[in-house]
Amino acid sequence: MTEGDLTQLPIGQLWAHRVDTQPDDVFVEFRDRALTYAEVDATANRIARGLTASGVRPGDHVTIMMPNCAEFVYAVLALVKLAVVVVPINTANRGESLRHVLSNSDSSTLIADAQFGDQLSAVLPGVAGLRRVVVHGADPSDAASAFAGTNPIMLSELVSHPDDPVLEPAGLSDVHAIMYTSGTTGPAKGVLVPHRLALANASDVRTFSDCADKTIYCPLPLFHAAALWDGLFSTILAGARIAIVERFSASRFWDDVRKFDAQVVLGVPSMIPILMSAPPSEQDTDHPLEAFYTGKSALDDMFTRRFGVRSVETYTSTEIGVGTASPFGRWRSGSCGQVNGDRFDAAVVDDSDEFVGPGQAGELVLRPKQQNAMALGYYNAPEATAKAFRNAWFHTGDRVYRDEDGYFYFVDRMKDAIRRRGENISAFDIECAVDLHPDVVECAAIAVPSEMEEDEVKLVAVLAAGATTTHEQIVEFCEKSLPTFAVPRFVEFVAELPKTANGKVAKFRLREAGERGITPGTWDRQRA
Repeated sequence: MTEGDLTQLPIGQLWAHRVDTQPDDVFVEFRDRALTYAEVDATANRIARGLTASGVRPGDHVTIMMPNCAEFVYAVLALVKLAVVVVPINTANRGESLRHVLSNSDSSTLIADAQFGDQLSAVLPGVAGLRRVVVHGADPSDAASAFAGTNPIMLSELVSHPDDPVLEPAGLSDVHAIMYTSGTTGPAKGVLVPHRLALANASDVRTFSDCADKTIYCPLPLFHAAALWDGLFSTILAGARIAIVERFSASRFWDDVRKFDAQVVLGVPSMIPILMSAPPSEQDTDHPLEAFYTGKSALDDMFTRRFGVRSVETYTSTEIGVGTASPFGRWRSGSCGQVNGDRFDAAVVDDSDEFVGPGQAGELVLRPKQQNAMALGYYNAPEATAKAFRNAWFHTGDRVYRDEDGYFYFVDRMKDAIRRRGENISAFDIECAVDLHPDVVECAAIAVPSEMEEDEVKLVAVLAAGATTTHEQIVEFCEKSLPTFAVPRFVEFVAELPKTANGKVAKFRLREAGERGITPGTWDRQRA
């Protein structure tokens, strides 16, 4: 079967085809073990049969709260086999955000690692409809204590069931998963993901990365679409191999790439300046890596020259997958590429949803060319669905402009907008400028309230170890490359930036910190 034929198979059938055609090939590798397609399938079958015996039925919603591990892979494939709706949950969630996802998703079953027992036990009594909890990584007595009142089922019990094949029918239009957004402006929204969207995105990653038969290295969390679709599912689609580690580590990154003989890395833009901050080495090009699949970074060209690795820049979101892409060799400086034309139409609109022309900034909107190749909306959120999918276009919430040749340029998240002295300022532009400073590892620009009106600009930066650069010197550096109105007034140096579990900077944490976002130790150039 061709890849085009395979993308027309729901995920469960695709997996079954791959197990039938190459059972003894290595599918997934961890630090301590490598597993073939057949080995993973056998354990997934056992778990699927155990879940069925416990009362799980096709169409149920099942939440997974686990770190990157083999058991996460087994569980996802077991749920795919049963045609249930997978609800991967961010392991950093706790308190009300955790209760919200469990309740809003209408999950009947939770599969959790024992290390999250404290987080979960604090909220589970308030979750209606949850009928069973499956626990991994603890003995039965410890699990009963950590998950008191839930009568937990041990994952090891499910694995004791027979490994006879299981495959419930599903369609491409059926919901495969509910993927929750970060919820930085309110409660997290559950994105309804049909099988076709997950597989179309997996296919796009293989196409734009030019990695049909190559090994992927994945340091991203499996509960995130970038790891689950771009990593696990694209590997299944290609019949290839994926190496999964617990988390991104700059100190282990290149050794891991060599250990796993990986040709493609799944990453986020913040990884690039961190890797660039390491001292140059004779081993910088001594590795098998060919492509770094990520978003746009100001250091892409420098990263390619130094490490000999091509950057594959895309604009993605959970609701659409890959919307625009700029494959190696078709870069335009600062651009996130052209529209993914096989799947979408794209346009830029103003605040009234009127189309604007080249060079004019507005909101990026997209619409699919295939049925069910985009999210079906937000679960239990009709108002949010109507707002985001209005006028037959999906509204991304991102401000962009395009040039005469159809290349799109990211300006900013609309919710991250900074307005100062009557000017709209791109936090992204500020960050790109500051990232070029040799002593800056990474940075974030945010709006903070002005004493007068509108906003002031604050820069939060992480400096390289041993750097002696001052706040004043950072501002002087900005003055050489930014318009006057965009130069930060406030500068703060921190040991690290707060991150979401998938490695993106959690700007809302920076805004929440201190009075008006101004924490002790923040330098103010107006008072210097």
